[in-house]
Order: sequence, then C-alpha cells, then structure tokens
Amino acid sequence: MIEPISQEHFSALKRTVGLPNGLQLAYIEMGDPNGVPILLLHGFTDSARSWSLTAPYLAADFRVVAPDLRGHGHSDRPDGCYTIPEMANDIRFLIVALDLAPCHLVGHSLGGRLAQAIAERWPEIVGKIVLLSTSAALRERRGWLWDNIQMLRDPIDPESAFMREWCSGAVPVDENFLAHARRESAAVPSRIWRSIYYEQLAYDPSRLLQDIDAATLILRGEEDMIATEVHQAQMKDAIVGAELISLPGSGHNIHWEDPEKVAGLILTFLERP
Repeated sequence: MIEPISQEHFSALKRTVGLPNGLQLAYIEMGDPNGVPILLLHGFTDSARSWSLTAPYLAADFRVVAPDLRGHGHSDRPDGCYTIPEMANDIRFLIVALDLAPCHLVGHSLGGRLAQAIAERWPEIVGKIVLLSTSAALRERRGWLWDNIQMLRDPIDPESAFMREWCSGAVPVDENFLAHARRESAAVPSRIWRSIYYEQLAYDPSRLLQDIDAATLILRGEEDMIATEVHQAQMKDAIVGAELISLPGSGHNIHWEDPEKVAGLILTFLERP
C-alpha cells in the first residue's frame, strides 16, 4: 500500500541548497537515501508539488529528489535569466551539490526540455531520461496560452477561469491537490510567466537532439493540446533509440491524471537493463 503525501504538509518537507551561481533552490527528497537517484523536474509555473502524486510510487527503491525550478515554488526569483540553458545549469549545480550523479532525469513539459538540455550538455551526470508531455521546443506563438499570459496581472487570482483550466486534467484529478497547485502557480509573478514563456519560444535545440546518448522514454497523453503528437513524434525520431508510449484519454498532466500508471511505466523503463 503506497502512503500518499499530505498536500497540507507538503511544503514543510522542503529543504534548500545554495548553488555556486548564488541562487537558493528548494527541493524535496524522499525514498532510499542509498538508492539510485531520480531527479524529477516540474513543468512551467508548477513546483515540486507537481510530483507529489507520483513520487511515492517511485520512492520504494530509489532516492527521489524534486526541486522547485528558479522562479517557482520556494526557490529564488531573480529578475532575469530564465533561459533553458541557464535553468539547466541550475540543475547541473544541484546534481553536484546533492551528490546525485549519475541520476535519472524525469521531466514534465518545461522540465522535459531541461532534461534534454542537461543530457545534451553533460551526459556524464545522466543515467536514463523520461520525457513527459514535452517537445524539443515550445511552438505556440499564438493561441489560448499566449493570449492569457499577455493578460496576466499581479496578484494572479488562483480561482480565475484561466488558472482553473491551466491546473486541470483531461480526466478528474484530486481537487485538494489542484487547489494547492493553483495557489502555487498563481504565486509565480506575471513577469516570470512571460519571461519563461518568451525564452522557450526563442529556444530551439532540435538539431542537438541527435547528441543525446541516454536511453530515452517519451510519454504523452493522446489528448495533449500543448505537446502535440507531431512534436513528440519528431522528438522520438531525432533522439536515437527513443521509445514513445501514448496514453489514451490523457491530457498534458498525465502524472496527475493517472500517477500510478505513469509511475509504473517510469519504473519499468528505469529498471530495465
């Protein structure tokens, strides 16, 4: 029987670590301290909480670490430098600071782009990588998300129609979890929403994907309107030997919608020789 993490007490589990670039990153750690490390990287405007439904299934035999990326959660919010390379470098520093290398990387959406960047640049610190609901680059320059981000003003209302749709699933998700997730996303200043979004639009590493040597699993929800089937098929074709599994009926937040199934797919992949 897997014991769920209390959403009310989740933030109390966080620790902080200082990085050589001067940033303080918050993170949670659970599982076997002597186990093989898994680093869980959350998506755009989420936090380590994004993994709170999935992490307990991964923690039995692994050392599980989930940070708040810069600008998110309880981590520092510098005025600038929200590029993919800079945020990936934060994670490299974290891996060294917590003695995690080599570690498996599991990234959702933005976190998946960071996992790709780390695997491209520093393969010696990476085991396998799992990419959830992500693509090599952010493609949506116009549309629902772009339009709503332009209109965001501080303080952001966590119960607004946009935030309720942003923190949701294609299938029902635990409402207590979603309420906490909405509040944490809404606490991210609008300047950081825009900065990270614009930086992702400017970053296209597609030609570098062939340099990834790590064994790679790509997981997608068939109803995902952000990381589309076309984009993830292109990523699979570019990363040598990558596997792609689609989950029928699931949307962008597949690890919220069916955490046990997603964790099982991750474990099966990571435990395979």
